[in-house]
Amino acid sequence: MKTLFKSLFVLVLLTAPAVQAAPREEAVDVVPSKYKNLFVFKAERKFVGATVEVYYSNGDLVTTHTMEKRKMIIDFCDVKFGEYTIRIKKGNEVEEYRYVKK
Repeated sequence: MKTLFKSLFVLVLLTAPAVQAAPREEAVDVVPSKYKNLFVFKAERKFVGATVEVYYSNGDLVTTHTMEKRKMIIDFCDVKFGEYTIRIKKGNEVEEYRYVKK
């Protein structure tokens, strides 16, 4: 009986990781840039035509743009220092990222 219990316990331990949910894949990948004032990202094909909005930390809308391709570069060179929120919206899907200009 103990052997059956031990083998069942080991079986449960071995199959437990297979039952866990896979982590949610991001629809947008942030690409590292060697330039400190650039925010670069590459979105999935479904986000082509999405609206990209950039907000300042106080909630002011800085700019809005429509994604024409999968890759987009946002240049923060000529804006004031602070924290920005980049929101990518298409339909019901929304991806949000933060950028801090120091």
